[in-house]
Amino acid sequence: MTMDAAGLSTQRPGIALAICTGAALVEGFDNQSMGVAGPRVIAEFGLSAAQAGVIFSAATIGLFLGAATGGRLADLWGRKRTLGMSLLIFGICSLATALSGGPKSLFVARLITGIGLGGAMPNFISLSSESAHPERRISAVTLVMAGMPFGGAIAACVALGARLGWSWHSIFYAGGVAPIVLAAVLFYALPDPPRARAAGLPGMERLDKVSTVLFGGDRAMTTLLLWTAFFFTQLILLLMLNWLPSLVRDLGFTREQASMTSICFNLAGSLGAGLLGQLHAGKKRRRWVALTYAGMALALAGLASVGSSFVLAALACALAGMFIVGAQLVLFALAPLYYPTPIRGTGVGAAVALGRLGSVVGPLFAGGLLAGGGGSASVLLAIVPFVAVGGAAAFALTWRKPCDYDASIPRNPGEFHEH
Repeated sequence: MTMDAAGLSTQRPGIALAICTGAALVEGFDNQSMGVAGPRVIAEFGLSAAQAGVIFSAATIGLFLGAATGGRLADLWGRKRTLGMSLLIFGICSLATALSGGPKSLFVARLITGIGLGGAMPNFISLSSESAHPERRISAVTLVMAGMPFGGAIAACVALGARLGWSWHSIFYAGGVAPIVLAAVLFYALPDPPRARAAGLPGMERLDKVSTVLFGGDRAMTTLLLWTAFFFTQLILLLMLNWLPSLVRDLGFTREQASMTSICFNLAGSLGAGLLGQLHAGKKRRRWVALTYAGMALALAGLASVGSSFVLAALACALAGMFIVGAQLVLFALAPLYYPTPIRGTGVGAAVALGRLGSVVGPLFAGGLLAGGGGSASVLLAIVPFVAVGGAAAFALTWRKPCDYDASIPRNPGEFHEH
């Protein structure tokens, strides 16, 4: 049993972390599902590049709406209840995606799926942070969130079932059943936690209006930096998750090779996230933030110039996955540290929502470039300036001090950040 900053016990931390990891996994599966199913969905419904971009962005529009409200509802109703309902919503709507009969129904199903996904994320981020040992919060949350790219790799593996005669619908059947089962496990196995919104706790704030939560005290600059880093990093990540198979095919590779590069992207992201989480949790965070975003830019530029070598393409995708996914997972782990327990859901939810807004822009940006006659190389190179902006915000964030919501977090900024 661990203790959060308010002195409230978090019961069964192992179960809570396992459920959070499962939630991250099924969310990662769904994030990747439309990307790996995309070529077959486009062919079946005869979608143009612009139409595909809108449908690919439907879930991320919902993710923005869900994240904006899910964290706030968690502070009001509790993390367990909000997370369970969110899992049920996106599980049911994923099944509806498989049953869609045309572009309109597909768009609606993906939109509502996104609302459930968005509501789940700030809850399992906050819950995993509160369940971990105080000294291991960054590395523990990073490892939990590594379930997302691993789930994406599973989606890519399911997509390879097309060689066995599986249709694209099977991806969404699998992605629908899993979160429904997980929600049942959550309600059965995880005890109702004490209300995070306990009144009168020393050093903790009551649940004020959203503007005060986000910008009150000295949180304004921290919130803006988090939002900028989340926006541009998620823009890049979701663009790659949704369009990577199509971009790789446009570079001259086969559908099977495109699916393999998606697996490389996600597995490298999942496995590399653990290492990056440990590095970013240490005293040299500022250095590793700079190296992570620099590596991201180099990997994208490298993928744009691999020529006909599939080995180089797979290697570039693996490196891009490690740095892009790793950067996003580290941001997920950092966000809870900057908001006290009673308002953590609201703060994390707002950061995730801004990231999801970037997720909407990313696929639309790629779809617009491709519809205008651009090729895969031009799309990949056009992402690099976004890497620079997101990296600059994340780099500046290393000078910001976390809130003192736990005694284990140093009060001296020099103890937390490198000099």
